Amino acid sequence: MSFETSAMSGLQPLKGRFDPVSGDAVSSVRLQLIRWRSWSVVGSVLVFLLLLTSIGSAAAASERISIELNRLEDVESGCRMSFVMTNGLKEPVEGITMEAVLFDRDGIVARFLLLKSRPMPVGKTRVQQFDVANTACNALGQVLLNDVTACAGPARTPEPLTPERCLEVIETASRASIPFSTTLTPNSDRTDSQ
Repeated sequence: MSFETSAMSGLQPLKGRFDPVSGDAVSSVRLQLIRWRSWSVVGSVLVFLLLLTSIGSAAAASERISIELNRLEDVESGCRMSFVMTNGLKEPVEGITMEAVLFDRDGIVARFLLLKSRPMPVGKTRVQQFDVANTACNALGQVLLNDVTACAGPARTPEPLTPERCLEVIETASRASIPFSTTLTPNSDRTDSQ
């Protein structure tokens, strides 16, 4: 028994429905089978498109520039901040200039810094250190990535690197004793006396 015959055996002619051309109830069943096959093809195509969309968004989500505040170290001139940066984009990054804000332990703005990275090829991890003069590491409570003021990559890409795009794809983390993020973290040590 072929698929068409077995599929047709489960379908019943619609009561009062006949094929307008032949007037035959069996032709009506064939029309139902054709409609069923059409909907199953449409359903399969929709499922396939949904899978492609989810795969595309997952790939886009994994394209990140990760920047980790790895270590704070007191040095003679002040506080040395070590950052680990990884380019997870599909294009090289010629350089990023980030505006960072240092907060003290009470959540008060202590300093503004401009941190400039070296070039990062695709998949490359770099460690860079920045010395913050006249600042003790234990006086710091948090580092905020406030903005990206410059970001450059190859000009011939479908979506060129701009400061806005770089800010969107940066993922921050911290292994140091203080947070490093793109949003402020409430200070749990501070008590309001008002």
